[in-house]
Amino acid sequence: MARDPVLEQTRLLAGVLTHVSRYLDTGCPRAAHQAGLLLRCLDASTMDEDLMTSCEQLDQAISHPRHLGGASAGSDAWTSDQFRSRTSATTISSFQN
Repeated sequence: MARDPVLEQTRLLAGVLTHVSRYLDTGCPRAAHQAGLLLRCLDASTMDEDLMTSCEQLDQAISHPRHLGGASAGSDAWTSDQFRSRTSATTISSFQN
């Protein structure tokens, strides 16, 4: 049985939002790391340009954690220089409002 690629992408994005939310609430670097892993599993060919740009900015923002709203974002120890294809400072800023 073939999987629906749109449904799979939607599930991945839901997982990203869950982990980013946990990261913003707690500052847990593992949550940011998990969100980054899921972002890099997304298929760019199934996303529109604006969503792809937002995902790239989000990945960049969570790959370089900083102190957020009283929660300690932890150290950069979990962050490596490995391939980072997607990111989102704009999207993470909208979560903080």
